[in-house]
Amino acid sequence: MRLTLDLLQQAPQSLNPAKQRQLLLRGFKIPNIENLGGTNDAYECLDLSDNDLIKLDNFPPLKRLHVLMLANNRIARIAGDCFDTIPNLESVVLTGNKLEKLVDLEPLTKLKKLERLSLMDNPVTKVKHYRPYMIHKCGKTLRILDFNRIKDKERKAATLLFAGERGRKLLEEIAPPRAVGGQATEKVATAAKTGPSPEVIERIKKAIAEAETIEEVTRLEKALKSGVLPDDLKEEAGPEPAPKEGEEEAMKVDG
Repeated sequence: MRLTLDLLQQAPQSLNPAKQRQLLLRGFKIPNIENLGGTNDAYECLDLSDNDLIKLDNFPPLKRLHVLMLANNRIARIAGDCFDTIPNLESVVLTGNKLEKLVDLEPLTKLKKLERLSLMDNPVTKVKHYRPYMIHKCGKTLRILDFNRIKDKERKAATLLFAGERGRKLLEEIAPPRAVGGQATEKVATAAKTGPSPEVIERIKKAIAEAETIEEVTRLEKALKSGVLPDDLKEEAGPEPAPKEGEEEAMKVDG
C-alpha cells in the first residue's frame, strides 16, 4: 500500500508513554517513504514498523520529529542525505532489518542529537568491531545502543581501538567507503567541477515550478544541486544541434 495523503489522514494517532504525539503507520506494507510532508510536521514520533521499506530516504523537513520507529522492515540501504531534513532525531529503532555493512550505517552517525539506537537483528551487528565502531562514530550523545547503556569503559576502549594511524587503517579495513561507479556518477562529478550551465538551471527550475507532487519537487531539487539534467527533461530538450560547416571542417582536420 502506498503512503498516500489519505492514509496519513486515516492512520491512528495518539500520545505515547513519553507524552509525545505519534502517528501510527504500522503494518500497511508501505514500500517507499513518500508524502510525509502531508503531516505538516505535527508529530514527535513516527511509527513505520512492520512495513516493506527497502531503502530509507525521501524524508521532507520534519524538525519536530524526535523518534523514528522502523522495526521489521526490509531496509538494506540508507541514503547518505536521509536524515539531513530530520536533524532533531533522538531515537531510531531499526531492529529486524537487512543492513549488512558498517558503511551502511554512516548516515546514522551524522545525527548530532542521537541518544538511542537499535540495530538488533540486522546482519551488521555480527560484523567484527560493530559496537565499538558505532560508539566511536556516534560520539558522546549516543547513550543506549541495542537497548544496552554504553559504559565509560566502552567509550575509552573504542577511542583506543581507533586511535592513531593504526586506528585509521582499522577503520578503512572494517568500513571501506562504498564503491560507486557508473556513468551517472561521472556526470555528477563533472558537473560539480564545471558547474551546471544556465540552460540546465533554467530548465530544472521550470520543471520545479510545474511539479505536481512533493516527490517530484524533491527529485528536481536534488538534480538542481548536482547540476545534472534528469533524463526525462533531456528528452524534452530534443537532439543537440548539428555542428556548423566550419566546425565540421575543423573536426575533419583534427581527425
